[in-house]
Amino acid sequence: MSTKCPLTEKEIKDMIKLAKETRKNAFSHRSMHKIWASILTMNWKIFWWCNVESAISGLGTCAERCAVDNAVSHWFYEFKAVCTVDTKLVAICWACLQYILLFAQVSDKDIWIISADIKWNYQIKTLNQLLPEWYKTQKIENLKTYSKQKK
Repeated sequence: MSTKCPLTEKEIKDMIKLAKETRKNAFSHRSMHKIWASILTMNWKIFWWCNVESAISGLGTCAERCAVDNAVSHWFYEFKAVCTVDTKLVAICWACLQYILLFAQVSDKDIWIISADIKWNYQIKTLNQLLPEWYKTQKIENLKTYSKQKK
């Protein structure tokens, strides 16, 4: 069953543009692989960030999780879409998908995932399509209290 993407072309382009602007800030000294991400809240605000690598493997942070954390630090917990930009179309890692899933449970809505490249090509799928076997928290009611907080 296919669901029509509710995002406008302008929202998609704005997300790609803001994600691309973080490229210069990416800290990818190990891999030299710069990833950029943006996230659109249910309130139509866009937050963005880049990946940050560590000298110790596993201590760095993906751009997608940084963008989510940036939105959360501004009291936004409900998201419509997440966008990643790389030199070519690439998938979001499973760890980031699982991290984003937590916030899909806050709003009880699927989140649109946009994979874009630096030439403005993009693909859109839902979180459900990319992560069909979710690990959902047993504390779902605790998460839903966040959707009632500051808007």
